[in-house]
Amino acid sequence: MNMIAAYLDDLMVQAERSLWRIGLLIRGEPQWQQHMLMHFLAKSEGQAIFQLGGEPLPCVRYAPFNKGQQFLGQECHLLICDNYHGFDANSFSAALGSLVGGGLLLIIEAPQRNDSLADRWLTRAFEQLVVIEQNQPCPPLPVYPRVSSQFPIYEQQSDAVSAILRVVDGHRRRPLVLTADRGRGKSSALGIAAAKLMASRSLDIVVTAPSIHAVAPIFEHAARGLTGAYVTRLSLTWQNSSLTFVAPDELILHRPQCDLLLVDEAAALPLSMLKNWVEHYHRAVFSTTIHGYEGCGRGFTLKFQTWLAHHRAGTRTLHLEQPIRWRQDDPLEAWHYDTFLLRYDLATSPTMTSERLATLKIEHLDKAQLIANPTRLAAIFSLLVNAHYQTSPNDLFHFLADDKVQLVAAMVGEVCVGCLLTVREGGLCNALVEEIQRGKRRPKGHLVPVCLANQVGITQAAQSVCQRIMRIAVHPELQNQGLGSRLIEACMLENDADYLATSFGATSDLMAFWAKNQFVPIKLGSHRDSASGCFSLIMVQAKKLDWLTRAEQIFEQHFIFSLSDSLQSLEPDLVRSILLLVRNRVICSDLNEVDFLPYSLLRCYAQGGADYESVSVWIHRLITSLDKAALSLVSDVLIVKVLQRKSWQECASQLNLTGRKMIEATLRHDLNRLLGDLQCKVDHSTQ
Repeated sequence: MNMIAAYLDDLMVQAERSLWRIGLLIRGEPQWQQHMLMHFLAKSEGQAIFQLGGEPLPCVRYAPFNKGQQFLGQECHLLICDNYHGFDANSFSAALGSLVGGGLLLIIEAPQRNDSLADRWLTRAFEQLVVIEQNQPCPPLPVYPRVSSQFPIYEQQSDAVSAILRVVDGHRRRPLVLTADRGRGKSSALGIAAAKLMASRSLDIVVTAPSIHAVAPIFEHAARGLTGAYVTRLSLTWQNSSLTFVAPDELILHRPQCDLLLVDEAAALPLSMLKNWVEHYHRAVFSTTIHGYEGCGRGFTLKFQTWLAHHRAGTRTLHLEQPIRWRQDDPLEAWHYDTFLLRYDLATSPTMTSERLATLKIEHLDKAQLIANPTRLAAIFSLLVNAHYQTSPNDLFHFLADDKVQLVAAMVGEVCVGCLLTVREGGLCNALVEEIQRGKRRPKGHLVPVCLANQVGITQAAQSVCQRIMRIAVHPELQNQGLGSRLIEACMLENDADYLATSFGATSDLMAFWAKNQFVPIKLGSHRDSASGCFSLIMVQAKKLDWLTRAEQIFEQHFIFSLSDSLQSLEPDLVRSILLLVRNRVICSDLNEVDFLPYSLLRCYAQGGADYESVSVWIHRLITSLDKAALSLVSDVLIVKVLQRKSWQECASQLNLTGRKMIEATLRHDLNRLLGDLQCKVDHSTQ
């Protein structure tokens, strides 16, 4: 034990001298592992210590294994990751960003749970760190170069601050695009610049991002530069200046006036939103993380900057490469990128001549062979990392661990030029579907079938087998050549599922792509997605489904009704695209008959299933179709909310109810009574 302690002490000295971070895997019996931890705690007394997972240790800041995002914007010198209760790649990646140069990562290895491909991948990655194993000799001590003097770690961040200030002081209509890898001080640069501007003059700054949590470091650094500022959860006020957070959908809807707009994590927002802000706000900064725990923004830089080059020739761009929490070429950062396949460098695309196109092969790839060939797996995932801002570390482990998730790739020789991720859903038994429709169950891993059964009332959609396309990506240099359509066609031809489906943040361009591949819209969400800022749209493709025509009819009627209700903020361009699409389908059916009403969906809602936005159109049509006798049974809450379509707040005030929860409970009760009385009359008339 003394030899191990001496080795660990030497390792800590190496880390401190090099200002690099070192990762250790602690392998052994639980009691021995705890003994090792106590040694590190004693040696790190007085320093910041974070613990992710396991049982909380004394004198540490603790977060559950899946809540590493709680450490964002903070720093520690010792990070303990205890995997006994589980492992979450996104959470781990978020926590790892808090570890400063010269610090240590301690991974407490849990007993082997199973031999899944995900576990094998993770174990192999952990073994690339310094492994301290019970009853085994210590590995050779790594030798890192010693830093003789303080290096200028804030030089690029200072350049970023100056560039932000120039957006306000320089010519109008010259936005700044600021990109960085994780840990480069991008968000803190926004906060520092905001403080400098607010201290020098009176002005109003608006900041927006996919979530309020993403901008916490901006407010924190702004407050540091403005002693005595008044800070709330959504705003910071200093004398006659203000820094205010406005959610993306609110910013689109209300367009508040400001002297500067800061858009953080812009890659997680739809391109249509960004374009809108460029045109409306003439002084704006768009910043994003190229890759990190929350996903990737590489595709954003390619598409958005291309558009800016044509519409804002004076746009300035700045990429931060220099870390501010650790020294350049940090070995733990390189290990992190390799382990979670976060590198975004794409292989050079082959010139797609007709001869090369003829050699293209669509392959269903075997996962076991892929993890045996990490280079090939990394090349394929780089396409997803570039194409989808939401491709995160968890996606890799979900792909490896879940047998229902499959990967299809388009290969030209050894180069992957396109890929498609799918997951098997549906095929649920009648009893489970009934519980889903009544709001009693919501099984994971069945996104489309559960939504269509619970909110649209299509029981067969959950009973049938669905193959959902989760991600699709084509090499940026080879897009618009039909490769995406070929991937979908191959997926359809070689699949025995009853139908294909996809769910995505709705934009006109994406809808056009899926419609070109014979997908039809059948469910649009009633709220904007917190990550994309878009309404989620489900589209389905099928050769023949008994329920598809009915689903399309329901969608059209629900969509038109909701435009004056939950979809009032939907962009006109998207409204037009959806209307053209549904009308082009030429669904011929008389929808004015009461017989069309989905009574089963209404009954399920009355008993706790679905949600109000999914059924409001049908409650409205039910009430307006009632005869004089039945109308006397319609309650006040049904009239005020459904017929007059007042907001939840207006209903609560008028009817003396506490809020949406109480209003909806009353709605369900009154609807259930109305349906029961109608059923009694039907039964009585048939006797």
